[in-house]
Amino acid sequence: MLHSRGHARVETLESTSDRTARPIPRLSAGGQPAGSPGGGKLSRSATSAGKFIALEFGTVSTTAYLTSLFYHRLVVPELPIAAEYTSAAVLLAALYCGAALGLRDFTHLQNFRHRRLLWNAIRATSIAFAFLVSGMFLLKISDEYSRGAFVVQFITVCLATLSLRGVLISRQQRALERGELSLRRAFIVGDLRQSRGLSQRLRDNGVITVAQFTLDQLERPDGVRALIDACRTAGADDIFVLPSADEMSRMPTIIDHLSQLPVAVHVMVPGLDGLLSASEVVEFGDVAAVQVQGRPLSAVDEALKRGFDVIVSAVLLIALSPLMLAVAALIKAGDRGPVLFRQVRHGFNNQAITVLKFRTMRVSPVEDFRQATRDDPRITWLGGWLRRSSIDELPQLINVLRGEMSIVGPRPHALAHNRMFEERIPPLSRRHNMKPGITGWAQVNLLRGETDTLEKMQKRIDYDLFYIDHWSFLFDLKIILLTVIMLLSVNNYRQSY
Repeated sequence: MLHSRGHARVETLESTSDRTARPIPRLSAGGQPAGSPGGGKLSRSATSAGKFIALEFGTVSTTAYLTSLFYHRLVVPELPIAAEYTSAAVLLAALYCGAALGLRDFTHLQNFRHRRLLWNAIRATSIAFAFLVSGMFLLKISDEYSRGAFVVQFITVCLATLSLRGVLISRQQRALERGELSLRRAFIVGDLRQSRGLSQRLRDNGVITVAQFTLDQLERPDGVRALIDACRTAGADDIFVLPSADEMSRMPTIIDHLSQLPVAVHVMVPGLDGLLSASEVVEFGDVAAVQVQGRPLSAVDEALKRGFDVIVSAVLLIALSPLMLAVAALIKAGDRGPVLFRQVRHGFNNQAITVLKFRTMRVSPVEDFRQATRDDPRITWLGGWLRRSSIDELPQLINVLRGEMSIVGPRPHALAHNRMFEERIPPLSRRHNMKPGITGWAQVNLLRGETDTLEKMQKRIDYDLFYIDHWSFLFDLKIILLTVIMLLSVNNYRQSY
């Protein structure tokens, strides 16, 4: 699956203004470039893809069958092992591989998209089990299939596929560090100054630059033919075209010529190299565009996050209602002020929302924004305990249920607080691209409390933006778990104010 460069070494002549760069490949005994497909042989990538699929098929089928076998032997030894388990394991592996192909997982492995590759292992497993259960239900053959075995199979297959892909990623990284990895050979067409360090960056990702042509060389009578012949001789996999702004109009003609080759052609837009790193081509009917920034959450992710927020906030409001009523009574008994403190803060897309909290300070006749500090004289005796235990935040579950906030997200700041820093920290408003949360990635990393300096605010925003850029449902669950651990910590109780 991982290819060594030893069998595909290519030497390259330096290109000059008088000579077209021509790679001189090392030929195999049959006269073909080493490592290139010849006759009826599959390409290196196709062979590796086949091995990848076979390895995952064997892993899933073996894990599923052995899990069902051990489950019966250990949990229900008195019952006979269902004959369906063998065929179900094979069918499950086939469904998993079909889902992995649909998710283009081998492409993600080739292109070093490791996080997506690992996440897709869980997705492919979920899809495979969903189809398996649906099929067994429709065919009415699910009676002999143990539900306990089914649950354990799902868990073990997830762990097995994650482990397998983790091993493949580790091997890929080690081979790359040792200089042994060469998944692709690439030609560069254009001026390398248009993209700094491109050859080295490609090498760092397992792509070897075989030769370079300039666009001026392609203007010669035999320039295009020389490039095509060189690519065929060297067995190129990719061509990277680096035009200048003035040369963009020549791209359709050049790409039309390169369509004679069975290779991937990539055009790097001048000046947008870094901006396009997370881009994708999207289509609106017959209109195609390069999307350089997408929504923070897809429609499915947004629905999943909102559904989780509604269920959790409703359950917690019901379960904690006695505690919240007791706190409200204590606040009311302390003075004649309101039970809830309402403050307008920035929510999703900079929209103003009214955030609810239990009042922890004495009522002041003058409205003046000032963050709470340690030993703040405005905090009541009950308010100090509520703040240290974070119970004062519980009314924000109502904000979550109303759709103004989320369980997890960047903490909302007061309008005046944001105005203090928005000119000094330009990306501050980007933290409002997701709904604010009761807890967040910055908070579980102890970035909470007073932000009286630019450095403190910048660090909190950096963590908030990391959360937005790397959001996943599992990331939310991790933050919730860390929040629970932090709330149970004695040190956290002592340090809060």
